[in-house]
Amino acid sequence: MADQGTSLPGITRYHPVRFDGDELQAVYLDDGIAVPVRTICQVLGLDVETQSARLREHDVLAQGIRLVRVPMSGRVRSVVALLHRFIPFWLATISPHQVRDDVRPKLVRYQIELVDLLAALYGNELRPAPVSTEGLPQALGERLIQALIELRLAREALVSAQQSTEFRLEQHDGRITTVEGLMDDLQQQLASHTTITGPQQEVIKRSITRLAARYKRRTGQDIFGRLFAQFCIDLGTPKYALLPAGKYDEALAWLRTRATELLPNDADALPPLQESLL
Repeated sequence: MADQGTSLPGITRYHPVRFDGDELQAVYLDDGIAVPVRTICQVLGLDVETQSARLREHDVLAQGIRLVRVPMSGRVRSVVALLHRFIPFWLATISPHQVRDDVRPKLVRYQIELVDLLAALYGNELRPAPVSTEGLPQALGERLIQALIELRLAREALVSAQQSTEFRLEQHDGRITTVEGLMDDLQQQLASHTTITGPQQEVIKRSITRLAARYKRRTGQDIFGRLFAQFCIDLGTPKYALLPAGKYDEALAWLRTRATELLPNDADALPPLQESLL
């Protein structure tokens, strides 16, 4: 499935990997090993377009999708690939009747083994469902069962600790959010009750003075007083020196708008404007 216009992560190298007896061409990426979906579909006899669409629509499997560049038919092409750790789960979602007859028994066997392993990890009883130990010595089979029990207990302990940690983090996040809200309110109140600084007053005064002077030079009209009056009316302040600090950015925008309207082709209509609150 080619997509030549997609930005791709850097590829370090290609290397074949073996999965359940089959050799697959893999691509080594910064975040893991990815196997082209086309390669797996060819092994199983599945339609590439259909499976690629299923992967994209799946909330979990979509997180493992990557675009990689691989040699194909004498040229390097961009194809859809899946990170190797998502492949076992993907195979578990495929209905055996969809695959080729010759690989169906292998897929069925793999899914049955997966059922046993999942039952051992997530079963309702502490004792896991029997895991097939056919062909293994009895002692080794018992050790496998015990290892699965210990793995499940370790997983439950990890999940419990993680949930406890997340709960504490949520409490802290709530406090932080409350404090941030209070800080925002305080900043807004300060901005509405504090007037602009002396340097900011000078910026406004110099800007209106220069704008009026350059306009008079070009048209002969003196608009100095009218500009100051209009500034105070539009910004809602009795004097430009009493402008609330929270309206300083609005004042700069007003100056730029007036300069564009009165002297549209004059790049020097205004002096450099001081953006920050000094």
